[in-house]
Amino acid sequence: MKRKRVVLLARAGAARERTQAAIVDAGGDVVACLDPGEADEDAVRAADPGVLMVVLDPAVEHALERFDGILGDPSIEAIFEDADVAMRREGWEAARWARHLAAKLQGHDDVLPRTAAPLATDAPVAAADDDARFHDEIAALQLRVAAMPALPHGNELAQAPRLQGAVAVAAGVGGPDAVRQLLGGLPGDFPRPVLLRQRIDGGQYEKLVRQMQRAGSLRVVLAQPGDTLAAGTVHVLPDGMDVHAAPAGLVVVPGEGEPRFAALPPGDSAILLLSGADPMLVERALSVALGGGLALGQSAENCFDPAASQALVARGGQADGIAGLVHRLQQRWPA
Repeated sequence: MKRKRVVLLARAGAARERTQAAIVDAGGDVVACLDPGEADEDAVRAADPGVLMVVLDPAVEHALERFDGILGDPSIEAIFEDADVAMRREGWEAARWARHLAAKLQGHDDVLPRTAAPLATDAPVAAADDDARFHDEIAALQLRVAAMPALPHGNELAQAPRLQGAVAVAAGVGGPDAVRQLLGGLPGDFPRPVLLRQRIDGGQYEKLVRQMQRAGSLRVVLAQPGDTLAAGTVHVLPDGMDVHAAPAGLVVVPGEGEPRFAALPPGDSAILLLSGADPMLVERALSVALGGGLALGQSAENCFDPAASQALVARGGQADGIAGLVHRLQQRWPA
């Protein structure tokens, strides 16, 4: 199999070195390592990459606007990594991310751990521990799905307030790339608000807002308590926020734990479960679908953590690739 040509756009340092090693281990060919503060789009194109890997830190973000043309080039796949996360990722998380990167670079959707071979007397224990942890996670997920309450009856849904709905997007580990693709596919005059709950380490949601603003033409803002949701706007929900139905429309309010989007009117809303979404949102997504809205998951292809999406499908929901999700949203709410 031909190795994909990868240009690594990052500042010199440990994060770049770790990312470069991960690309090589995953089957990529690093044809250039460029500092975005010194290089330009011409230097990237001269290396003829199939993939552009960007390692984000404040200095790189500041310089990234000069690369908007190549980041929007459909012939070059853009993958983003956070420098801080790259430095902290160890053990199980590092192994999962490596499988996800290998799937992207090698063009397959196998992101699961390999079944452990019989252990020799001198075989390392780490691989067996990783496999055991993976199977424990799957078992725990199955128990959580089995414990979910039954769907509400139709007469309960009929009592929901009649107001304009929204598209709620939930993501976690592996989600930022999928979210960028999703937002990049929606027009700037998309006629519904978008609620984005992307769980990130360190709570650096201002950085997430800046990153997602570059993804497409939708306006992106950091949600604050009291904000009324607006069409054509992506409202990034930080920790401890949810939405409430008010006379003026859907309003951002403080909440406990992860948002549950209970205030979304089912008949005019959608819940999308992307990579790393909380499986506990499956129940709410199915309620929205039962009320006439959309409940969609990200298909396992190139999905780092499809647990929530797979749980959704197991209970009768649907999953699709990012392009398919964009198409479904535009079909439902044409601009």
